[in-house]
Amino acid sequence: MKIIYFVIALVILVSAWALAGQKKDDVSQKVINDYNYMIGTQTVGSKYKFTEESMLVETARQIKDMGSNLLKFSMHPRYCTENYGLPENKEITSLTKLAQLEPSVKEVLNMDFKYYHIWVYGFSQYLPEPVGQKNDTTQVKFIGGYEDCYAEALYDELYDLTTYMLKEFNNSGKVFYLGNWEGDWHLRWDYDRTKPADEATLEGIKKWFKIRQKAIDDAKRDTEYQNVEIYHYMEVNLVQRGIDLNDKVLTNSVLKEVNPDYVSYSTYDVTNPPKTEAELNTKLKTALDYIESYLPAKEGLPEGKRVWIGEYGSPFMSHGEDVQDERAKWVIKAGLEWESPFILFWEMYNNEIKKETGEQVGYWMIDDEGKKQQIWYTHNKFYKESQRFVKRYYKEHNHVPSLAIFKEAALNFNALK
Repeated sequence: MKIIYFVIALVILVSAWALAGQKKDDVSQKVINDYNYMIGTQTVGSKYKFTEESMLVETARQIKDMGSNLLKFSMHPRYCTENYGLPENKEITSLTKLAQLEPSVKEVLNMDFKYYHIWVYGFSQYLPEPVGQKNDTTQVKFIGGYEDCYAEALYDELYDLTTYMLKEFNNSGKVFYLGNWEGDWHLRWDYDRTKPADEATLEGIKKWFKIRQKAIDDAKRDTEYQNVEIYHYMEVNLVQRGIDLNDKVLTNSVLKEVNPDYVSYSTYDVTNPPKTEAELNTKLKTALDYIESYLPAKEGLPEGKRVWIGEYGSPFMSHGEDVQDERAKWVIKAGLEWESPFILFWEMYNNEIKKETGEQVGYWMIDDEGKKQQIWYTHNKFYKESQRFVKRYYKEHNHVPSLAIFKEAALNFNALK
């Protein structure tokens, strides 16, 4: 009888050890899955696809299959036209209804991504565009000044979206960053960077950004939630004009007054002109420092820098596959050295067609024939090396590496050589 009791006790003990080991492995894997590996990509307005799935779902799966835990996409009244070509649903009259009722949007929000960067544009601000045309004045109402009726409608729409997402993804561990596309082009809606900023529009865009920040802050204040985060970001793009000419741009004229949670920098004005890695490294870091200098301190945010690289990339048509990849590595290394929280390549599938010839411009990781480009393999290898490093570090220290420790290791990964 004693032997039987001993065997039972032994079985229980072994089972407990196994269960403890399994739980530790589960925790370890979750830590690896959730770590911010800093580099990533996005999907907006792709010009081709290869499956029966929607463009949004297909490209999101491609991003996930590459190894990324970050998805950047757009939630916008243009969901059914140029952005994703999804079926129009007349019942979708707000951002919340877009999240609730559009199957592809709902699907990608529920995919196994940790981080989401989302351009959010209110249905309450939008006027329908002629078929096949795009006019940015239809998506913002602050040109020449921002009327209270539009400001109040945008506040309500973003407040409702934030509330919905906090409840829907409560305890999911997801982190959402809600922001805008290149805001300096909203300030200069005619795309003429040489003209001075219109003062009434400058005041209007300040009000627009403040409303966006306030709506998200108020929804977070008023909603019970845990283990899910939502932040507001501003994206800027004409930074070099501020540095060189002291021209009025979002960075030096709006950022300090709004003080968003984060700032995204679409970096083409400093990453595409340079001919050498050294020049690009200097110009990019100078621009990031310039943005950061206008961003006041803010409580209640995670530690680390609040400015990231939201877009960069070189078109295949102009550079070819090898140079496209090489220049991407220049940006990645500079971003890592600066400790940018995110470094996002534009994009998974190309979104631009040359009007004169109909050719694909080639802002892509996978081309229009389904071929994975070298930049895809660079990201894929980087993720694999990153995960091995984080797993090893976690086993040795029982906690994940800081961003500073990770970036020092990452700068020596074979993927970036």
